[in-house]
Amino acid sequence: MDDRVGIITNGNGSPRATPLGPGDMQLRPPRPKILVGEDPVELAFAEIQCVVRAGSLAIALNVGEIVFRHLYRGDVDLLRDNGRKDVSFRRLADHGGLQISRAKLWQSVAIFELSLRLPEIKASKHLGVTHVRAVLGLPARAQERLLARAERECLDAKALETQAASARKGHGGRPTKPAIVRALDGLRRVGAMPVETFADSRAMKKLSQEELECAVATLQDLDERLKVLRVTLREVVALR
Repeated sequence: MDDRVGIITNGNGSPRATPLGPGDMQLRPPRPKILVGEDPVELAFAEIQCVVRAGSLAIALNVGEIVFRHLYRGDVDLLRDNGRKDVSFRRLADHGGLQISRAKLWQSVAIFELSLRLPEIKASKHLGVTHVRAVLGLPARAQERLLARAERECLDAKALETQAASARKGHGGRPTKPAIVRALDGLRRVGAMPVETFADSRAMKKLSQEELECAVATLQDLDERLKVLRVTLREVVALR
């Protein structure tokens, strides 16, 4: 039986996973044998290792479906609420043997989530990963319109990226802030929080071991990035 994932809706109208029929998407390698009680992160890791051999759209969809099924339990609302900050997602992304970067792992999840809303992506004869990636983050109507045009007119990925960039500039009438500006805004928000928040040991004791390990790993990542930020800022200031 083909156990790939397609779309039906829950009672509240949100999509959920259901098996696809033959021909909806190219087959992926068979899943490794699953033992009851295994860690979902390790299950996801084992399956992803079986399919990460290329950069095709089918591969991205397969990887995204694996993460969606194991870590978000096939729940679209849970995926949208927790996003890439989900503890299990962070554990998987940090898995030492994973043959895919954190950014591409989340990109695969985002592409799969988009395919839940636009299932025609799976049947496309023209669209590739770069096409779909170009529209991520745009309003749903813009995504549907641009992907449909790319499929209909056989646009290459660069042309679609140009059109997506124009759509982003037109959305909301405000240009997108550079990534460093957004990062500094986030740091300012953290810096504005009371010091007592970070010394609340009673609250921290309620965290699971997994959450504590994730917090330590996050701080280590931040330390590395803040060191780079300090050096860069000093260099820029010295040139003024």
